[in-house]
Amino acid sequence: MAIKLSIGSAVYNIEPPFLRAHIEGIKRQLTDETELLLIDDCSTNESAQICKEYANSDSRIRYVKMEQNGGLSRVRNRTIQEAAGKWVFFADADDLLSDYFVKTALRFCESDKDIIIHNRLKFTTQKQEEAPCEIKELIDLPENAGRDLSISCLCLDPTLARQFGLSKYAFYHAAWGMLYRKEFLTKNNLLFPAGQKKAQDSVFNTDVYFCAKKIAYLPYYMYYYRTNPGGITQRYSADYPQMAKSLLGHLDKQLETLFSNDKKVKERYLNNRLMALVMDNMRLNIFHKDNKKPKSERKQDFLKFIETEPYKNAINNFNPVKSGRYEWHLPAVLIRKKRFSLLNIFMGNNKLLGICCGIDKRLLKLFKK
Repeated sequence: MAIKLSIGSAVYNIEPPFLRAHIEGIKRQLTDETELLLIDDCSTNESAQICKEYANSDSRIRYVKMEQNGGLSRVRNRTIQEAAGKWVFFADADDLLSDYFVKTALRFCESDKDIIIHNRLKFTTQKQEEAPCEIKELIDLPENAGRDLSISCLCLDPTLARQFGLSKYAFYHAAWGMLYRKEFLTKNNLLFPAGQKKAQDSVFNTDVYFCAKKIAYLPYYMYYYRTNPGGITQRYSADYPQMAKSLLGHLDKQLETLFSNDKKVKERYLNNRLMALVMDNMRLNIFHKDNKKPKSERKQDFLKFIETEPYKNAINNFNPVKSGRYEWHLPAVLIRKKRFSLLNIFMGNNKLLGICCGIDKRLLKLFKK
């Protein structure tokens, strides 16, 4: 029987309980029309052994080991290469899929859409109770949706996605935020940026949406994202400036290639994407609790970074009203004023930062300044 759906799980040193829960949750759903690809990026813990165990016990599960550790983008690209299904889904092996994921996905596998966006929820230890998906028809997005969603991914501007009725739970710029028709990916030579350590999904999906002609939305929770303090989105990144420089190389190329004459896109890019990089460097590098550098050295890193272009321009011209990111206003003001000591207090205490930014956000919305 022909394979209709390939689920590709990216595996690299996943905590064994998380990995087993991930695989078990999918294995229970597999049919003769589906396959699970466990793509191992040369794990050094028990992950490889666990993956082989499941692959040996079920012919619908395949274990693929990368030739050498190459990062998530190369794992995703290998998934596209290995997938036998008409549709491809990218998962992270520490997360969980809906208990009804396969059944729901197969319902729409005869669709002629290029991509099908769906919803996701976060969880910490256990995902919520689920009900089967009762949705019979997908919601078709307008023909021009691809361009705006491409801009949204490039600039990290969610307001463009909301105009098409996408829920705040539609994490449309993540690889696991949608199903992809494999022929669409291969025909357009759509690949993840090899070597890019973070934000590779939004780079990939900027091109995906730009090429997509037929996009649909499934307002159902298909994916459950595990909030893991040790995950890549939370852990200390000493090399964040180097990673961001690499990312900007990809993003700047897309900005000029796809939207070279659009001033509004460039304004969104400045206000949203570049400021996101500024905020993440503060959060994941300079003021992260695991940064063991002396305070004086971290202050020098801070002062050097905020004087570096294009971040300096983004900081000085940040407009929270235009970007819609009111929560960045207070940190941006402190960064502009070079208040390192205050930032050191706020950025190191998520609860305090959340309270202060929340108050500032309400005042900004009230007075629209």
